[in-house]
Amino acid sequence: MPVKQITVSMALLAMLVAGGPVAPAVADIAGDPLMAQSWHLNGDGPMGIASAWERTTGGEVVVAVLDSGADLRHPDLAANLWTNPGEIPGNGVDDDADGYVDDVHGADVVNRDGDPSDDNGHGTHVAGIIGARRDNGIGSSGVAGRVRLMPVKVLDARAAGDAEDVAAGLRYAVAHGARIVNVSLAGPRPSRPLRDAVEAARRAGVLVVAAAGNDGRALDDAPSYPVSLPAANVLGVAAARRDGGLVAGSNYGAAAELAAPGEDILSTARGGWYELRSGTSVAAPMVTGAAALIASAAPALDYRGLVSALTMSAQTTSLPSGTRRLDAGAAVGLAASGAAAAAVARDAAGAPAGRVVLGRAARVRSGGSAKRLGRVLRAARLRPVEQRRIRRRDAVPHLFDRIDVEVERLRERGLGEPRGDADAQAAGRQLQQREPLILVHRIEHRGKRGGRFGTAESHQAVDDAPQR
Repeated sequence: MPVKQITVSMALLAMLVAGGPVAPAVADIAGDPLMAQSWHLNGDGPMGIASAWERTTGGEVVVAVLDSGADLRHPDLAANLWTNPGEIPGNGVDDDADGYVDDVHGADVVNRDGDPSDDNGHGTHVAGIIGARRDNGIGSSGVAGRVRLMPVKVLDARAAGDAEDVAAGLRYAVAHGARIVNVSLAGPRPSRPLRDAVEAARRAGVLVVAAAGNDGRALDDAPSYPVSLPAANVLGVAAARRDGGLVAGSNYGAAAELAAPGEDILSTARGGWYELRSGTSVAAPMVTGAAALIASAAPALDYRGLVSALTMSAQTTSLPSGTRRLDAGAAVGLAASGAAAAAVARDAAGAPAGRVVLGRAARVRSGGSAKRLGRVLRAARLRPVEQRRIRRRDAVPHLFDRIDVEVERLRERGLGEPRGDADAQAAGRQLQQREPLILVHRIEHRGKRGGRFGTAESHQAVDDAPQR
């Protein structure tokens, strides 16, 4: 059904929901003509974006999008694409010796070439949420309207892939200077290459924002990867509706620390178009875009500071497992004030007295009662939901020997002053002095491959071809 290339009204959006097309907006209209239809960007209510934009709309922060690629010619994306400084366009030579010929704007890990063009559409939509160009008279805007998008194609035309390609894409992004990596995909099992790539990103100070997945499950009971990896630099995101509740099918749990808008999100589509999608795949890039705003406002922050700003500023909700709502404005303000950096410095200087420092996996020899364990957990300053999560990991909670505790991120993000009564603090100090925590290796997940990976969203498809 043809649509005139003028403004896009609510009637046209209704057509899109029903499967009809939305035409690209013409470029001579001031501002971004689809902003009114981008509910997540209207005011501070959905995610605090208005306050964030008062401070910054982004900058030269490099954000990698590990996905199905991107429409490199989309008029709302082209101006914000990252350019590889070590590559000479079109000469047929791998100038920077990274294994990809002419990878000018990113790489295609699936086909092993330098053209990350999108043959599915998922990656184009995700990229637009993060960084569609702001105030260019076209379409809408990304959360960070000024950013450098590095598309890395790790999913094929069916939006499917494997852990090894995701790991290779992550290594590429880190090697080429990405500060933030968006991973709007999920798989049933981890793999050693993926874990190693995430760890390498952590050592490089890179934040990985991961979709929680759309299976409608508790991640504590049915982990999904990479969101469930016990890594301090992985920040999981659930999808929220307009009314603040969870989007139907969104996974949830302690690994999904934040919730962000994930229902009927308008963003870029292949061929210069725009479309609506829902799910955690579209919620994760909200957080990624917010992290890019923080990084532009506070360039010295690494993943620890970014996570601190995002989680310390998040709003309390009634969502499962204590998941909190993204507040981009408060996060940017926190980073700009130096509070996030101060929290990281406080942790780096050593934990306060009474705080039990836990690594990714720890062996606790409590030798006592469940009551004593409760005191220790409180002294460790874990939230009640995190305490319950730890207790569920063993049938005899006060005698559990090895706990796969995904709390390194808690140690590194700064949680304020210790909580709990004096007795709990004394118990924590006693445990540290007499029965120290012994760090042990993580419980390995066996298997040569990490299973098939796929996207984490539902798609309201545009069936008709664009009408020019």
